[in-house]
Amino acid sequence: MPKFVDLFVNEVRRKRDYMKLKLVKGSISALDEDFQNLLMENWHPLPQELTNDSIGDIGLSAVDGSRGLRDYANGSRLFVVRGLALTNAGEQFRRLETEIFMSQESEIDIDRYIRQKTESIEIAAATEVAPHLKGSRRFILIDGSLYGRMFHLLRDSPVEGDRDFILRYVNSYAEFLHRCKDENIILVGVSKDSRAHFLRDLFLKRICSTELKKLDSSLREEEISELQSCFSTIHDKPGLCFHKLERLTEKYGSKLAKLKEIMLEFLRSRPDFQLIMNFAPEAGYCTPIELAADQHFLRELHSISKDAKSYVRRHFRNALLENMSQEDQFVAFATKVVGKVLEFPTIISFHLFLDRRSTPLRIDIPSWVLRLSDTLSSLGAGSRSIDLHNNLAKVLDEIISLLRSGYSGLEDYNIWLKRVDDEVKLRRVDMDTIYERVLEKELGVTLIHTRGYRRVKFP
Repeated sequence: MPKFVDLFVNEVRRKRDYMKLKLVKGSISALDEDFQNLLMENWHPLPQELTNDSIGDIGLSAVDGSRGLRDYANGSRLFVVRGLALTNAGEQFRRLETEIFMSQESEIDIDRYIRQKTESIEIAAATEVAPHLKGSRRFILIDGSLYGRMFHLLRDSPVEGDRDFILRYVNSYAEFLHRCKDENIILVGVSKDSRAHFLRDLFLKRICSTELKKLDSSLREEEISELQSCFSTIHDKPGLCFHKLERLTEKYGSKLAKLKEIMLEFLRSRPDFQLIMNFAPEAGYCTPIELAADQHFLRELHSISKDAKSYVRRHFRNALLENMSQEDQFVAFATKVVGKVLEFPTIISFHLFLDRRSTPLRIDIPSWVLRLSDTLSSLGAGSRSIDLHNNLAKVLDEIISLLRSGYSGLEDYNIWLKRVDDEVKLRRVDMDTIYERVLEKELGVTLIHTRGYRRVKFP
């Protein structure tokens, strides 16, 4: 049989039960009942959809981007990134950036750079559309996470001639967030795929805290403290943590059995989506969580807060070389930009399950949408669940009602974002037959790809 299909069939048949279990249920552990109980406590019914009249009074824009990359035999590369904002009034705002560049950095760094370029062009399109939104309430939906855009490391870009790119991107993102806040535009990030586990982690900490309280009467105070320390450092020092737990297990036996399962769960790959799909009783949404920065980025924030100018000189050495003729101005600009990261708002994130036959959506909104004033630097390391009192619930219901009105099934998870995705998507054929052809014609060159590409083209 061609393409090794016979071997593939044999492997699937041999592993049928195991593979089916992983696909349907994902991870399974002794903590599943605890997870289910906590999810039930933090699960909320969906509000009503908006009526057609209500939607007609809303100014709405959906924003998305796409990218294309080509490698050439002489070591140069071409990227094309496109951004598009569409409004419910039928307007469109287009952005495009392209460049031929060289880089000696790793493929991981190059891929990260191109993704950041795409995010940057999306923010440019969103910024352009903002003043054109009409209606008593205005929304901008962005495909993807708002939270992840805040945690790009502030470092030299891997691309020669564009070493300070991340500073310009962060500056534009900070200005965009500030504008949305000042003009009362509700910004919503919508992710149809997510490996996030912030809900799982919060639940796991609660399970751990409950179990340790049960052991208060059995273990000494210093032993409880030692276990608490283990759970806070499990990702950095798993071997040491398990060694300490085993030593205490020799002393206390089966009383610590659940703690071992909790410790193992911290190391498992169990995304929030899996918990919701396994345990959610019906369509609804989980209690929102205000997300803190991770420990690594908190150290970055502390370093910036301590001495932003030294931080710039330490992490933007190549950018400094490219701006030698105006070094003082560059350092002043860069210092101002990295300082803006300290004032980034925290992000409120929650999972929205609109149909049992579908998959959840991850929703991100800036904390000021719910009238909270925390920043990444002020919140610290502790993510926390949000108490949905009446005023907060009203704002959240409005957002969910809008998203529910735009839902049309697994593929059309949001009719507005789906439309902008179809319009902006940069397909392989577009790169081959449009952009590269135009480049060859305009520059009078022949583009010769690397051997890894399917063919060599001639104009």
